[in-house]
Amino acid sequence: MWARFAIAGVLILLLSGAATATIALTKLNHIASEVFPKGSQLHVAKGVVETAYSGEPQTFLIIGSDRRAGSKDAYDRNDPPHSDTMLLVHLDPNYGQMSVLSVPRDLLVTITTKTGQIYYPSKINAAYTIGSQLGGNSGGVELTASTIEHLLHIKINQVIDVSFKGFRDVVDTLGCVYVNVDHRYLHEYEDTPSGNYSPINLQPGYQKLCYENALSYVRYRHGDSDFVRVARQQDFLRNLREQVPVGDLIGKIDEVSKAVGKAVTSTFHSSAGQLIELGKLAAFSQQKPLRQVKFQVDNVNETIGGGSYVTSSPSLIKATVTEFLHGHEQVSLPSSSSSSHHHHHAKSPSSASLGLYPVSSTAKAMAVTAAPSVPFPLEFPSLQTGPAIPQEVHVYTLPDEHKHIHHAYVAVWQQNGLGGYYDVEGMDWVNIPLFAHARQQRIGGRSYLLVDDGSHIHDIGWRTGKVIYFVSNTLLEDLSNSQMIAIARATHTLQ
Repeated sequence: MWARFAIAGVLILLLSGAATATIALTKLNHIASEVFPKGSQLHVAKGVVETAYSGEPQTFLIIGSDRRAGSKDAYDRNDPPHSDTMLLVHLDPNYGQMSVLSVPRDLLVTITTKTGQIYYPSKINAAYTIGSQLGGNSGGVELTASTIEHLLHIKINQVIDVSFKGFRDVVDTLGCVYVNVDHRYLHEYEDTPSGNYSPINLQPGYQKLCYENALSYVRYRHGDSDFVRVARQQDFLRNLREQVPVGDLIGKIDEVSKAVGKAVTSTFHSSAGQLIELGKLAAFSQQKPLRQVKFQVDNVNETIGGGSYVTSSPSLIKATVTEFLHGHEQVSLPSSSSSSHHHHHAKSPSSASLGLYPVSSTAKAMAVTAAPSVPFPLEFPSLQTGPAIPQEVHVYTLPDEHKHIHHAYVAVWQQNGLGGYYDVEGMDWVNIPLFAHARQQRIGGRSYLLVDDGSHIHDIGWRTGKVIYFVSNTLLEDLSNSQMIAIARATHTLQ
């Protein structure tokens, strides 16, 4: 799904400086015709989508439909399509960043068609279904976009509709994606009303996901909430963006552009100018944090007329939109932290005040059992959050980009019953893509690598010799920055 932005970013880099003279306009037009092929344009009513002027911030709506021809899942195969995913992406050259907001698919809304038909109560993903029944693919996109605009009081500049098969093909073309799988995912397909969702079989830990595994991971919706699922999708997108080297895209630009063209329909038009304008925005934001903005809600399980809905309020929606369009906060570290230029000697907060307690004997026993299978020192935290329940210590191997095999382990804690897991990991692949663009921070005498989304630490790592260790937050970032730092500082070689 990010390939459009990545390709455009590559093109604008190539067009910079001396490279401008080396790229023929005919080549750009050819690539644009593959990325935005004729027949793939979505036609929506005037005013639903408004193209912004060059250099202005822009907001894109990315939709993923759950209709899949030939699916083994009878529901997916026969049921009218729903918008399985609704992502709003805001690119702002003024702040040089991307913000992503996932609209909960079960959000309670009033859906009004352009002929005046009113559907209430409705879940917002039903807009795609109703619109598709009235006007095909373009109708589904138009009603979804207009419903979101009316609800959030924002203007959408372009819309991209992604197919599932296209998603798999683009991920494979880009070389798959390394992702930190936060816990064990296991479900075998069952042809029953309660089991007709996608099968999945993934072990926890940092690993490369390709094709069906990638799709099953981002679509997984059993055993956690819709908010965890959209956070999982945002995390996948962030990793995908970070792991697409410019050089690789240049080398296979034609292959990638064809895959993207087959994967999506959109309101973009087939022209080099359209591609370049999109590239300018992407280039501004490419190396900045991908801000994951949470949709603020009142209730995640409101019963109305026998149905379950996610509900929000005008004030919460306004706060969500303000953060999405205008937020640009930075990570705030505890006063006991210090950079390489400044040293603070303030007393660290107590563990109990942070909600941290000595790690359980069950967790330590798991680590002791796993340690002999790890060919380097197994580091393990002496602290855990109060609600956390140890799940397992999984020892495994993984290949790097050059197919060299590395050893790794991951210790998993369940933070809550709604899909909240955090991990402590170690591996002898010190230059993993996860920390390729991390910033360094010296805390308590040790140099750490921080991956954040603008305000929350998502991963904190440190290198010891030829091994890298790191703590990964839950997908919903339930652990505070202070807790993440304290757990990292309390992680040492298992005694």
